[in-house]
Amino acid sequence: MARAFRCFDLCRAAAAGFLLAALLAPVAHGADKKAAPPPAAPKTPLLTPEQLRDCLAQKDKLAKETDAAVKSKGEVAAQKAEIDSTGKALEDEATTLDRTSEDAVTAYNAKVIARNGKVDAYRARAEAYNVEVERVLETKDAYEKACANRRFDDRDLSDVQKKK
Repeated sequence: MARAFRCFDLCRAAAAGFLLAALLAPVAHGADKKAAPPPAAPKTPLLTPEQLRDCLAQKDKLAKETDAAVKSKGEVAAQKAEIDSTGKALEDEATTLDRTSEDAVTAYNAKVIARNGKVDAYRARAEAYNVEVERVLETKDAYEKACANRRFDDRDLSDVQKKK
């Protein structure tokens, strides 16, 4: 039995050695080569005053859309919390419901219908929120493509800000 464990340990050690050799081989192979310096970042042309004005407008639009989406997210979360608490209350009420009383069953069913209406409203609001998020992402992508990391003249910026 001890011999079987010793064989298993040797096999495992050999496998670990091969794995280590395989992982280190590319490192040793590339050690003799010098790393090439990273290519210099191409200089982008300066934004014209009109382009700068458009970029600032896009940035403002992005900020407003983002704020609206954050507000919508809070509203959706509040609706979900209300639905969850209502569902829990209905579950608790169902355990103590007097099923022999027609009035009690009718009242309970009315609460279930009201909750289902809230669920439908939540789904519609969540879908509208998702559309809003997609619009924010599209605006962000457009801004990053046209304006982010673009150079501009500080004098043009001060001129644009004075005109506002």
